[in-house]
Amino acid sequence: MRTRQINIMTYLVGTDIGTLGTKTVITDTQGNIQASTYREYGVLNPQQGWAEQWPDVWAEATYATIKEAVKRSKVDPADIAGASISALYGGSGIPLDTSMKPLRPCIIWADRRATKQCQWLRDNVGVDHLYEITGNVIDPYYGYTKMLWIKENEPDIWAKLHRFETPNAYVIRTITSEESVDYSSAGNYGGIFDIHRRDWSPELMEQLGIPRTLFPERIHSSEEIVGEVTQEGSSLTGLKPGTPICAGGIDAPVSALAGGAIQDGDLASMLGTSMCNGVISHTPRLSPRMINYPYVVNGRHYTYSFTGIATAG
Repeated sequence: MRTRQINIMTYLVGTDIGTLGTKTVITDTQGNIQASTYREYGVLNPQQGWAEQWPDVWAEATYATIKEAVKRSKVDPADIAGASISALYGGSGIPLDTSMKPLRPCIIWADRRATKQCQWLRDNVGVDHLYEITGNVIDPYYGYTKMLWIKENEPDIWAKLHRFETPNAYVIRTITSEESVDYSSAGNYGGIFDIHRRDWSPELMEQLGIPRTLFPERIHSSEEIVGEVTQEGSSLTGLKPGTPICAGGIDAPVSALAGGAIQDGDLASMLGTSMCNGVISHTPRLSPRMINYPYVVNGRHYTYSFTGIATAG
């Protein structure tokens, strides 16, 4: 008599929240794709050089693509070992009130409005001082300049501000009820993150008037489990309650990792709405001509440095 052998497969869910759309892929542990889904959306441009998005657009696209991917794959949600969410660089981050509700759209990476704030920073803080601590310079690209724009131009919103949250962290919280921020996202804010200590910079936060309390207490490695899917999160996504969710990271270094960039000196290019050409360093080799922040592997030590093109596709 033959004994029937049952192969129990384990699956993983990966979601990338992009600038113009969100994609979810379900794979087995060997990387074989079981299903892939996509939801498209747009960017708000209220003035020339401005770029904003409401975070619930990202959240709804994430829920829809995960639920559809689970359905298409015919994978039993009980066999999904975990999920991770990467996202576009969210610029200012999402300003939230005490109820953790968005106060305004997120000012994303492509927004260039903070020119006046950049000049103030050059005159009063100094690019050399900022670079020495953060490994980054002064430019409207960075989230800390956009935060200063909100503080100066929207004082009513700033007065209600309780927390800044990155795009992936916002969506993760809606399905796990847990706050988080990963090293790559914290570092890409720019002028409030100490790249050498891999922590927030109390000195620069005080100088800029951006309180430490506006950010989560702990910074997580990208692979670290930050929460589990709640009952509500299960209803939204189709994932089983209790499914582990990792911290994730910014899309450019996550795509570099997907391409196999792990070793010191590895190079990787990402082509999407924008283009990023990045290099991995195990011991930070920083340049003021590049954007520098923690990598999504060993974020306490490894660094991702890149240059790019704002409109690549």
